[in-house]
Amino acid sequence: MVETSLDHHGGMARVTWLKAVAVVAAVASLTINFGVVDLVDGFTGYIDQERNQVLDAGWGAVFGVVLPLGLLALLRRPERRIAAVQQTAVVGLALAVAGAAGESWRYLALAAGVAGVSAVLLALHPERKTFGVPGRHPDRTMLVLAAVAAGPSLVYVWRMASAQRRDLPPTDAVSNGLHHWTVMAALALLVLLLVLLAALRTSGWRIPAISASFAAGAWAVSCLLAPAGAAGSEGHAWAWMVLAWAVATFATAFWPRTDERPLTPVAVPLA
Repeated sequence: MVETSLDHHGGMARVTWLKAVAVVAAVASLTINFGVVDLVDGFTGYIDQERNQVLDAGWGAVFGVVLPLGLLALLRRPERRIAAVQQTAVVGLALAVAGAAGESWRYLALAAGVAGVSAVLLALHPERKTFGVPGRHPDRTMLVLAAVAAGPSLVYVWRMASAQRRDLPPTDAVSNGLHHWTVMAALALLVLLLVLLAALRTSGWRIPAISASFAAGAWAVSCLLAPAGAAGSEGHAWAWMVLAWAVATFATAFWPRTDERPLTPVAVPLA
């Protein structure tokens, strides 16, 4: 009896620490890592009208949308949302791959920091044993959406990494000493990986699906608000297609699944 009580209190303490780490990391991403500032500037150019809005929106989409959404999702029923921890790990992976592809090695330190936060969250999570366990059935619609996005996303990753390797202008698209070309590559990779993660149907799978739709939509809107030839933009036609994809992904995340519907008891006539 005493041992059960201690286990219960220990579990409660871990969940409390889990939420505290998630809040601190989310606030840091939104503030000292300029998640909010660059996201706002990506839509309005209000903070710095001379900067490139698309490149700022890319940074804001990663650190003002995707990373904080995954972290803050853990504040409510974290035991049902292991996908939020997986999403944080995916952010670290995308930053590391983009940093290596663009030969922007300082991004590896940022990726390591995000991965470290993910590791702490996993250690504190009450259902950490399910981290690498997929759901019972993959989501076919999400797999189709991922297949549609795969080609354009990987081409964009290559283009942005190439721009970073060649150190193309604008030279002032920098946050915390990191140029935004690399984060644009990470963003494209993230959108693809998050939809694939959602397709695995781990608990809380809608979190990465919604995050991917918001991130892709943020990039598309910033491109539509900026000149078609702006750095980081692929033109207005592509922006409209990406926006349509983002809307479809968001709608798919909320579409009812037959295996999630509660069974209705069958009425048995009384004799």
